[in-house]
Amino acid sequence: MTTDIPGVRLDGRVAVVTGAARGMGAAHARTLASRGCELVLADLDLAELDAVAAEILASFGRTPATLQLDITAPDAGERLVAAAVGSWGRLDILVHNAGLMHNWKTLEETSAGDLEPYFAVNVLAPYAMTRSAVPWLRKSDAPRVIFISSQWGQVPDGHSYGYMTSKAAQLSLMKALSKELVVDGILVNAVAPGAIHTRMVPDEAYDAELAAVPLGRLGDPYEIAAAVAFLASDSAAFITGQTLSVNGGALITGA
Repeated sequence: MTTDIPGVRLDGRVAVVTGAARGMGAAHARTLASRGCELVLADLDLAELDAVAAEILASFGRTPATLQLDITAPDAGERLVAAAVGSWGRLDILVHNAGLMHNWKTLEETSAGDLEPYFAVNVLAPYAMTRSAVPWLRKSDAPRVIFISSQWGQVPDGHSYGYMTSKAAQLSLMKALSKELVVDGILVNAVAPGAIHTRMVPDEAYDAELAAVPLGRLGDPYEIAAAVAFLASDSAAFITGQTLSVNGGALITGA
């Protein structure tokens, strides 16, 4: 796929992307850079993160700030904001992309403790990071918060209880934030990917995932990144509290 999105420009804006070292996060970073964004990229894997940053410099002439970060750490939000403000003097776009792999366990195989890491990453961390970012987002002329959720937060199919229930809670968090922050002009939305060709789809689930997509293929990370760039752009200036489903028609079948 391509990072080119006709008509979408984000020149002069500063975006933070978590989980940016690979997969969809790296695609978001490349796409936002191609549209004119300066970037702060965060991930646990600093080596892969620096490789993405070097590629963005070579391709688009931009030098992202990189931050090795556990987003569940108590000071993660403050560190992200400090990196953006310290590097660029502002913060306009916050992309909550970091996530965990599905665990694909049945009810009997899943303990209550198995759910905790998913809620920590998908709900508590984005909540804390948004809270830290809001004072600077209020200063932006086009502030955006974008969650990368999942179709399984909309229509769960079981067998991955931590992932699916936390993604559903994440969508509720997005709506609650959008309702409160709209008075400040901060637009909060989500993109809900279906089955995307990344490491998040384990080999044992590939055939079942593919069979559930009416378009007959898995999605490409750049198709999700295009949705993120749209929601970050002026073209989406009248959209908040919404979930943009990008799933190849999977919800048509209820998958």
